[in-house]
Amino acid sequence: MAIGCGTKTDLWDKFKVILSFGIFQFVFALLGGLIGNYINYNLFAISNYFSGTVIFLLGMFLVKEGYKNGEECIYRQLNNWTVVILGISVSIDALGVGFSLLFKWNYIFIFKDAVVIGLIAALITAIAFKLVEYIKRFSLVEKYADYLGGIILILIGLNIFFS
Repeated sequence: MAIGCGTKTDLWDKFKVILSFGIFQFVFALLGGLIGNYINYNLFAISNYFSGTVIFLLGMFLVKEGYKNGEECIYRQLNNWTVVILGISVSIDALGVGFSLLFKWNYIFIFKDAVVIGLIAALITAIAFKLVEYIKRFSLVEKYADYLGGIILILIGLNIFFS
């Protein structure tokens, strides 16, 4: 949403961002799931305490980023490298999510779940480009989006930890 709020984007730029976010969410979720699966079955069993803690810490990181980045709109020039770096930076948490949530599945389910994560990320990014035209009028929403995402991850982490 910050890209749509702060940057002049044409249809091609939006497509590149949507594709980048979807692909990197897929790749990182897949890698995290495969690494977690390998560790779980070959090195040591990953407990709910461990995976819940990873998700909780990711949520804390998002809250911290929201506090650090207090700006409302981020102005970026969208060249191809910027799109790739943005895709990686917004998707790196999918590595931890894949590691923490997908590790118990076999390879086929890890792949399928990673595809779903990538498709949903791309869909949500596309929806965000549409919504930002209306939401950018409310600076409160975009200013606290990282806080909301962080709180959701914290709650998921606590749920996993205590289940």
